[in-house]
Amino acid sequence: MNRKILWILVSVALIFMSCNRETKQFTGNYSYKLSGEVSIVNEDGNLSYRLVHKNGQMNILEDKSQPNRLIITMNEMNGGCYTIPATVKGDSIVFLPYEFSTNILISDSSPGLFSGDNTLSIVYAIRASGGGHLNDDILMVDEQWEGHQSGNDAVLLNGPKMKIIAERN
Repeated sequence: MNRKILWILVSVALIFMSCNRETKQFTGNYSYKLSGEVSIVNEDGNLSYRLVHKNGQMNILEDKSQPNRLIITMNEMNGGCYTIPATVKGDSIVFLPYEFSTNILISDSSPGLFSGDNTLSIVYAIRASGGGHLNDDILMVDEQWEGHQSGNDAVLLNGPKMKIIAERN
């Protein structure tokens, strides 16, 4: 009888340890860079702009309330911070849909948007999701963005190929 109980306890411990191992491979502190191209659709048509590269600190923590779940905090160098819920499937990380606001710099030298020689910083409300994998100490994530200009739902944003490269500190 004691051997059965001991065997059950060891089995449960091994199952618990193997589940945590999937999330632990991702946990830690990273420095990240984010870049990509978004298209902004307004009354004048479809215009594309390259994002200014964003960078900052990314921290990945285990979400103790659910198995194979992570909580990611993103702290941008020039301001914003937000959290991302994520899951782990084998050696892949999946960013569940999340929302945040960000400034996008737009030069008025682009035809049809503004006149003059100014650069504007416009706030956009973004809904993002994505996924990636860890390669040694480098986390590579492909994200998809969609959203609208804050205060103006008629100006739409689409970023189908956003890239986050994060290196473990």
